[in-house]
Amino acid sequence: MRQHVRRILAWGTVVIMGGGVPMATAQNAPVPAFLVTVRSTQDFETTLATLKQAIESENLMVVNEVNPQQMLRMVGMRTPGMRQVFIFHPRYMKSIIETNRNGGIEPPLKILVMEAPNGQVIVRYHDPVHQFAPYEGLEAIALELRGTIEKIVHAVQQ
Repeated sequence: MRQHVRRILAWGTVVIMGGGVPMATAQNAPVPAFLVTVRSTQDFETTLATLKQAIESENLMVVNEVNPQQMLRMVGMRTPGMRQVFIFHPRYMKSIIETNRNGGIEPPLKILVMEAPNGQVIVRYHDPVHQFAPYEGLEAIALELRGTIEKIVHAVQQ
């Protein structure tokens, strides 16, 4: 039973990381075009702090922060640093709801910060243009969000 839970959780971690494939092939799987990956020039904790500061400077809010690393420890799996940071602002939600209510399922945006075993830190997020593409009328909002999240993530490369 415990081994079964580990397999399920490991699969979930691959999906969280954006792989969507079994762990055995996750290292070799191509990164989907809608998943943007940026290498940080900073260590894990500094990357998180820099992201949060950049989020605030872009007038967005950290809605929540999830620690998959801590959850994985609950089932005996040890991983390098990993955090999911959920960001958004009510002004965007207002625009989305007024334009196309169906798009209201997409917020908040999520940024994943992962530390590799060698200490390299990467930041991943879904391109908002792709994320909101199925919702007619949200193109301008998606482009604005893309520009904003690019500025935020760019901060970890300086």
